[in-house]
Amino acid sequence: METSILARYDLHCHALPEWDDGPDSLDDSLALLERAQNAGTQTLVATPHVGRRWKHREEHQSSDIPGAVERLNNAAQERGLTIRVVPGAELLMGAIDIGGAGEVKDSWTYGSKKKWALIESPGMTWPTFANHIVYELARRGVRSVLAHPERYVDVQKDANILQTALSQGAAIQVTAGVVSGQMNDKNMIKCVHNLFKLGLVHLVASDAHMASHTMPGEVVEEVVARVGEARARQIFEDNPRAVLEGTSIPSQYEVAPTAPSGGGFWSRLRGK
Repeated sequence: METSILARYDLHCHALPEWDDGPDSLDDSLALLERAQNAGTQTLVATPHVGRRWKHREEHQSSDIPGAVERLNNAAQERGLTIRVVPGAELLMGAIDIGGAGEVKDSWTYGSKKKWALIESPGMTWPTFANHIVYELARRGVRSVLAHPERYVDVQKDANILQTALSQGAAIQVTAGVVSGQMNDKNMIKCVHNLFKLGLVHLVASDAHMASHTMPGEVVEEVVARVGEARARQIFEDNPRAVLEGTSIPSQYEVAPTAPSGGGFWSRLRGK
């Protein structure tokens, strides 16, 4: 299936060398960037874990991320790569003071713009307090991108558990490696398919930790087959660009996915 959609953006990638559980060296980071560029990525967001500690790693502060990104960009240019790396972070809910009285730090957000932040659950579930975190961020003008919800057991059982977060302006981001089947977990794959079927996916990102991981540009055709051209264009082009620009993205209901044969969510919504 040929499509004109270009997956220029990757909003979740552990590209910084010797930082968290990502690349062990600068060469490994550059290999990851080269793989991403070859897959069509033009802008990649480095989203190192914030709120987690890693053995044998120096403990970095989130304020160190922009400087590390600048150094990686310089190294990429020297290697002849044209891909641009943007600073971001993957925030561990419950480990940092998102829900407290403090301000949201610039370095916790996409491009340090304090408009969107990538958040993850501390376990394999979507806990009740997660909705409070999403609310607190939104109250301070920062909308949430939910990292890899397909991993969470309760989302696998019932994707509607995310509706409260969605009503507070959150966006759902799934992992390209699950879409492609590279992450061979039947429950995660089934959950991603269900999220697409329900029209709840806003973004696809790599969550790559090494060069062998699947990139967004490598699953475009699969997503088009599941949700149709118009919705896929939102997922790969319009929505990630809006996050990086710090603007709003359309509701998941504004462009309907292609209804699967025999009807589905959108058929039921329309009363068919």
